Amino acid sequence: MFPLRGRLRLTERELDMWKHDALMGRRYFSAAVTIAVCACLLSGCQTGNPFAKSSTPPPAELLEPADTAPPTAEPYTAPPETGLALSPSQRFADVPLPQGAKEDPEKTFVYEDKTIQIGRMVYTSKSSLNELAQFYIRECPAADWKLQNVIQADGADLLFLKAGKRLKVNVRDLGITKGRQLILTVTPEGSL
Repeated sequence: MFPLRGRLRLTERELDMWKHDALMGRRYFSAAVTIAVCACLLSGCQTGNPFAKSSTPPPAELLEPADTAPPTAEPYTAPPETGLALSPSQRFADVPLPQGAKEDPEKTFVYEDKTIQIGRMVYTSKSSLNELAQFYIRECPAADWKLQNVIQADGADLLFLKAGKRLKVNVRDLGITKGRQLILTVTPEGSL
């Protein structure tokens, strides 16, 4: 069964290796049989060889008689809009903020007087990057902001414009435990 290569006796090490190989062969065979039986059960075969091809075609399906009227189509209704809710507390009345965003006061700067609004507001959120970006795409037009461009690379950057103002929305992933960082920058239109 095993070649001895011209020797009549095996070393103890060689014998242990052959025993190991034989045992592993049994394990592999056992695993293959287990997989074949599971595949048979999952595919719905009841008896017989799971590897044999079936010679009987599947049963034919009956068609409905031609004199029955087709079912009437229901009018399409859009699914209810899902997404993040608008927060009741915002730094600027025309800059939407998603509910649940937590402000980082150490990184936030806001200046406002009668003629100008400038601010860099930094928040953290447990919402996904996509949810935050979609929130601004959905909510900003309601406050007369027009989307100018979107850049998706290492997060999302959205630029909105309105008469005399710019709103830059940056969303970055901070990791699984920290959530997402949301930076809203409001500046006069001519500035960077």
